[in-house]
Amino acid sequence: MTSQRDDVLQIKDISKSFSGVEVLKSVSLSVNKGEILGLVGQNGAGKSTLMNIVGGVLPADKGKMCLMGNEFKPLNPFMAEKMGIAFIHQELNLFPNLSIAENMFIDSFPLKGPLRTVNFKAARKAAKAALGFLGVSISPDKKVQELSMGQRQMVEIAKYINRNAIVIIFDEPTTSLSHKEKEMLFRVICGLRDKGAAIIYISHILEDIFELCDRAVVLRDGRVIKEASITEFDSTTMIKMMVGRDLKQIFPTVDKKIGQLAFEAREIKANGVHGVSLSLHEGEIVGMFGLMGAGRTEFAKAIFGVEKIESGGVFYKGEQINPITPRNCIRHGIAFITEDRRYEGLLMPKTVEENLLCAFWDKLTSGPWKWINVKQEGENAAKQIKNLQIKTADFKTQPVRNLSGGNQQKVVLGKWLMLEPGVILLDEPTKGVDVGAKYEIYNIINQIAKNGSSVLLISSEMEELIGICDRIIIIHDGLVKGEFHKETYDSEAILKVAVEGSV
Repeated sequence: MTSQRDDVLQIKDISKSFSGVEVLKSVSLSVNKGEILGLVGQNGAGKSTLMNIVGGVLPADKGKMCLMGNEFKPLNPFMAEKMGIAFIHQELNLFPNLSIAENMFIDSFPLKGPLRTVNFKAARKAAKAALGFLGVSISPDKKVQELSMGQRQMVEIAKYINRNAIVIIFDEPTTSLSHKEKEMLFRVICGLRDKGAAIIYISHILEDIFELCDRAVVLRDGRVIKEASITEFDSTTMIKMMVGRDLKQIFPTVDKKIGQLAFEAREIKANGVHGVSLSLHEGEIVGMFGLMGAGRTEFAKAIFGVEKIESGGVFYKGEQINPITPRNCIRHGIAFITEDRRYEGLLMPKTVEENLLCAFWDKLTSGPWKWINVKQEGENAAKQIKNLQIKTADFKTQPVRNLSGGNQQKVVLGKWLMLEPGVILLDEPTKGVDVGAKYEIYNIINQIAKNGSSVLLISSEMEELIGICDRIIIIHDGLVKGEFHKETYDSEAILKVAVEGSV
């Protein structure tokens, strides 16, 4: 056990409620100097709320916090930063059109001379030093929009290095990173720990928690279930603590029948896609695997009409969709669930009901003036919430941004399922979602296929594709380079094709 004098941040009996619903219930934990503390739990367990209290975004209703032995009660994020708290959010807070140095000093530029003008030279020098501290060699004058996601993450971390952060919170930092970028991030995090930083690491990827963390805290329903050394956990018991029950089968199965050919994409050429063809049958779940930048998302957006197609055709039940536009695809019964639910899949300030019905309102109108049937509106939303087990305090008033990540993803799915699509394109549907919510989403996907719809499942998690798909197509550098059927799945062979582009 670490001695009391090594405690950097102590959280004692913190409670928080929203609209009468208690989301944190007397939570206590601590993080110590030179330690990585893993924070795990299902979506909705209270992780984000707790960290928002630490980061000054939200006030606690009850309890207290201590930072370096002194009472810590930040009134806003700026105050929390000044006191040494760094919060690296999943959605990085950077301005793409500004340089690295400008981003790092956006609210705290060094000044010079009697007129107190901005000292850009000093800013660039300090930015370069902070990046060098992390082992990153990038010009501080480079625009953020020119950087990879991994490099952007380094800029965000370096920003707080310059501000002498003593507690660094990482919230799902690897969701948009390649394998190499993830390795680089882990080296940096371990280096920060070795230099004495206190680190809180939030992730749904349990193998990362076991690889990286010294201790772990499991939250469930707003309570601490267990806080202990990482050596006292294994993945099975951790999952059971997170969900409150045994998950004997991570990937559920379903009895279904694969029917006739339903959908074809022929020789699709678009940005990053160089002639990809595929077919989907009724009731079939087809996976698409590839490394970051292989062209998976670009292909999905092209066949749905979000991105312009240079050549090729899309066919639904033998009929060519022309022109290929989102509106035309929707009319033919095709739905597309984007990987970026926050910015492309949801209207974050709007209510759960409004988000569920936004693609369905045409079917709720009647008469020459297209009046909306309010009664049917509420009934349809309530039915979908029940079917998908969406956890919401009040679907008519609660903004969707206040839901957990898993429940937000269910709203995105529910919005499209209201239209009963014949083909559904899913791009990373379990991204940033905990193991319990993943299981529920897999059940939803299975049910879609059982009902006779065709599913294209794009995922960077090979185990997910092997666990749920009937076929897996491997894409490399914008081309299909391999195809595996369920009876011939081989994870090493699949990865080899994805990496090398050959069987």
